[in-house]
Amino acid sequence: MAKETKFKIPPRKIDSTDCVVHVGQKIEDGKIVDEGDAFNIHEGEWVKIVPYISMRESMALVNIANLSADSGTDSLKSLQEMCNALAERVFDWSWTDNIGEPMPKPYKNPEVLMNLQNEELIWLVSVSMGESPTEKKTDTKNLQSLSLNQQK
Repeated sequence: MAKETKFKIPPRKIDSTDCVVHVGQKIEDGKIVDEGDAFNIHEGEWVKIVPYISMRESMALVNIANLSADSGTDSLKSLQEMCNALAERVFDWSWTDNIGEPMPKPYKNPEVLMNLQNEELIWLVSVSMGESPTEKKTDTKNLQSLSLNQQK
């Protein structure tokens, strides 16, 4: 893992308590019709992230937002691009998995990010762009409906 002093733009340490994952969420016609049960799965945990977004990541987000449910190869490629870019900026974290075990560090390890739940990844992208939790809650409802696993 790189040392923080190597970064020209220093990472910010962000509390992850407001990272919410919904279980039992129902999506119809691309819209969330039932939020399901909300869980703050990273309560008391944090991430250190370099707060900018690369052009590659921006383009991947645009591609993901414009994908249809039947564009599997393109969606996977865009997800990989986004996770590759994000893995260069998520320097460290204290995140644990569902049973409380430490998760592998994401820095230069995009596969870790690929295995996150949709809402965890959306949360990371949102905070990496400098959005506050209240700003994020307004704008990510539509992104959440882009379920990368397309729940139906």
